[in-house]
Amino acid sequence: LRTFVNVFCEKHKSTDKIIKVCSNGFSKDLNIATQKSLMSGKLKLADIVSHSLVSNEIITHKESGKGVVKTYDLNATSTLDEVSISNYRVVHTKVILEKGGYRVMTLLSLKIS
Repeated sequence: LRTFVNVFCEKHKSTDKIIKVCSNGFSKDLNIATQKSLMSGKLKLADIVSHSLVSNEIITHKESGKGVVKTYDLNATSTLDEVSISNYRVVHTKVILEKGGYRVMTLLSLKIS
């Protein structure tokens, strides 16, 4: 089972424009296993999105009587206010019977703007 999960997740890699995450959930109830897997995937997406770094660079060149003065200013911040992943998409879902319950694997994607 672990090999199958690894293959399922490794086939779908994130790119520069799309974040892809793989998640799973287990329960004796199929609906609960599905919700666990979906929530786990959403949390992974939110974690990736919320750790974005915002930076602002300012490079100035000033000419004076003594020559050219160059300055470089970089402001970088990492903040977590409210994370929105409302435009995520369920790409694929697999259900496996395991030990009298259901293992649900979900692949989610989120386009990066």
